[in-house]
Amino acid sequence: MMKAICATTALLIAGSVVAANAGDASTHRYLIERTFPAGAIDGVDAAVKAKVNANNKSLDVNWEKSYANADKTKTYCVYTGPSEAAVRDAARLNGLPVDVVTEIPSDIKAEPKGAVQKIDAGQHRYLVKRAGAAQVSGSALMSSGISVTTSTGSPFNVAASRTAFSLGPV
Repeated sequence: MMKAICATTALLIAGSVVAANAGDASTHRYLIERTFPAGAIDGVDAAVKAKVNANNKSLDVNWEKSYANADKTKTYCVYTGPSEAAVRDAARLNGLPVDVVTEIPSDIKAEPKGAVQKIDAGQHRYLVKRAGAAQVSGSALMSSGISVTTSTGSPFNVAASRTAFSLGPV
């Protein structure tokens, strides 16, 4: 009897995990780069955001977060959706420009959904674009004096890492 209970419990747990992960295979993350005329995004208010989010939802697209350059003429937005085409269709529906769409297949350091990081005065955040993947080892970073910091400010422990990792295109 105990074996039957354990087997049933294991099947229920496995089924829950499979069902929970089933939606993940059809959802992808994308970084959308946009260019706006000066002043174009200054008037974006809660009503505009609500309309954009409603249009996105009709295509199963979800906005996660956005970053803007200092003069607010470039934005870098993270979206989830079933496909690049759906993300582009949502942009068209909302009348938003799309310069570049890059799929984000994985996170090096995941942030909690909706996380907002505060940047200290005098500090800056940069998006580094690479033409190709560079192979960098932890020892090479240490010897060149490079410090890798996550988006939340936590240092990556290069000394503890003995395996090589790739810094691919962003």
